[in-house]
Amino acid sequence: MKNSLFKRAIATAAAVPLALTQCLTYASAVSTDTIKAPAAVQAGSDALTLNDLLYIPADKTVSKWNVTASNSLAAVQNRTGDLDITPYVEDIAGKAGAYSDAVKVILTKYIIPNGVTYEITGSNDIILKGKVTSPKQYDAYKGTPGEALKNVGDKYGVPGLINQVTFEDVDVSGEITVTIKASKLDTSTTVPVSVEFKTADGSYGIGQLPDWAKGKVLEIQAVAEKTIKEKVAADKVDAAIADYEAQMKKITDKLDKANAKIDSALNYSQSGDYANVAAIIAEANAKLAEKNFKKQIPATASDIAANDIVAKAYDQALKIAAPNGEIAITAAELGTFADSIKDITASLAGGVGTGTGTFDDAEKADVIAYYADGSKGFTVTDSYKKITATVDYSGIKTVDAGSVDVQIERVLVTETTTTTQTTTTSSTTTTTTTSDTTSTTTDTTTTSTDTTSTSTETTTTSTDTTSTSTETTTTSTTSMPADVTVTTSVVKSYVTADTDYAFYLNTEEEFDKAQVSNVILHTSYVEGYTIDGQTIITKEGEEIKDITADINFGSATPSNTYKEDNDTFKYTVPVCGTDGQPLTDNDGKNVTVTVYIGVKGDTNLDSAADAVDASQVLAFYAKTSTQGRGVYDVILSESKLVNAPDSLYEEFAAFLSDVHHDASVTVGRDAKKDSRSITANDASNILAYYSKRSADTYKDKTDKEIWDEVLSK
Repeated sequence: MKNSLFKRAIATAAAVPLALTQCLTYASAVSTDTIKAPAAVQAGSDALTLNDLLYIPADKTVSKWNVTASNSLAAVQNRTGDLDITPYVEDIAGKAGAYSDAVKVILTKYIIPNGVTYEITGSNDIILKGKVTSPKQYDAYKGTPGEALKNVGDKYGVPGLINQVTFEDVDVSGEITVTIKASKLDTSTTVPVSVEFKTADGSYGIGQLPDWAKGKVLEIQAVAEKTIKEKVAADKVDAAIADYEAQMKKITDKLDKANAKIDSALNYSQSGDYANVAAIIAEANAKLAEKNFKKQIPATASDIAANDIVAKAYDQALKIAAPNGEIAITAAELGTFADSIKDITASLAGGVGTGTGTFDDAEKADVIAYYADGSKGFTVTDSYKKITATVDYSGIKTVDAGSVDVQIERVLVTETTTTTQTTTTSSTTTTTTTSDTTSTTTDTTTTSTDTTSTSTETTTTSTDTTSTSTETTTTSTTSMPADVTVTTSVVKSYVTADTDYAFYLNTEEEFDKAQVSNVILHTSYVEGYTIDGQTIITKEGEEIKDITADINFGSATPSNTYKEDNDTFKYTVPVCGTDGQPLTDNDGKNVTVTVYIGVKGDTNLDSAADAVDASQVLAFYAKTSTQGRGVYDVILSESKLVNAPDSLYEEFAAFLSDVHHDASVTVGRDAKKDSRSITANDASNILAYYSKRSADTYKDKTDKEIWDEVLSK
């Protein structure tokens, strides 16, 4: 199945639900200081407007739109429902060029009949779902495996070969779930978003689909090649296989290209200042033109809002969210507002985009009037509003795709008012001066006692901007009485240690103590006595002890530390003493080691071992064994975490991929990539594991048990 087509199908399935989300979270976002109870909002004059969304009371500077949005979601009566995406088929297919027919089939045959639904949970999370079914045969649509198979059949004397192959064993079905975690709006302006394509093989994020699809294409290729060998004449079969593989490589190359583009988007960085949204779009279109892209982004936000697909999706979402006209905000109004934002600063780095801009404060006159009496220490001459939006898609190669954060605040332009007040008493002089919102207080006191102890303390405090404290104490005492008992007290106990990182499998049950060395326990103590409420110190010292042999990791193990949703595979594990409690350093922080824990056979670092990993191992082996290239000239893993052949994550991927060892060879966890033997045997074993892991007969087996069987341990 052509991956780009599949992504278009997913995009179509999600288009309306995402518009619904936008409608619910933005159109309902009115300040809690002015909104009526959500249930009381009615159509007509009481309907929510864009002005309600952007309103901030005159005495406030920060919008609480998130709380209001949460309240509004709770009031929505249509908590579940079906979404009809049929109206979008022609729009999507029309933009698919040569793949138009294939897109229509995918949508109308393998997605729409299964239904697309939405749900607003009791906690206000918005969940959108759509299912994709798996075809048993593939038609000859342009650029697909079906076309490649038909071409081979026609060319090598087996017309209708495409109809003689079924693909029941290649399961491309799954369920798409988009979760907008609006439950977080009660306490935050950030809304996490997760996108999961759940299949029999596991779960995948949007950015993982090219890798997933490539694995499926390779499975399709294997099934088709088996039939080619059976149906094509013996003297032609080698040529037919070579021809078919060449056509299939064009497909996998495009999937590799798609994956590279995702990585590029995650690594891309840029920043700039723009007069408005139109200026940003103009720059983007200029860059597209430089790269010979014919398609251009609509010139303004209003033009984008007027796009057929956007308008249809928004209208349907609005009807679902507000069937009685409770929300009076159109897509055109949202586009016009976006176009009104000016002085934009935008940045993009590491998959996180942030933009700030300003727009007119509709309540400016009320704000100026509120501060006019100067009682706050200043008056306001002008005000405007600032919007900051952050889109984090750095997790696109995981199920937890990212988040969206929107903050709206008011900026005040002020002038300072000045007043002066002085008060004097016989023992203390206090001078309070208010000027430019700063006050200063000075208090001086001298005390003398019969133990010849003199203390002088001078403190100067600037209420709003400066805080300075100076204290000087001099103490002299009488000689120590003979009957006073000297005591010893531990002042501080801490540990210093040398640590190193290490790699582990998630099936291991013990961390390696070799990660930690030179563990020294430092114990500082004092000796002294107490008289008349004062402690007199007579001696200070420190004891040092090497406790390296006594350290452990408490109850932590690689297997119970590993979490499948940790896409960095990186963990910090506390180092413990004999009592099982974490040791602490001189700053009171836990002494820890860094560990990387992954799945055996997981070459592409997606927390699973499957055909994609086997493919990457084979490609690495081919390049290093037949092309004369060194292991540090070639990248093994196609993970976004790997940026160089000698990077840490590349070494980690090599550790996970090196699944097969000769009985006479011992390879430790700290072995480098060039000390490992990553060959076709590893790829074969990964495929064998994947096959067993996917079979029902092995569903009760642990990963370790299956690997032990595969490796005949």
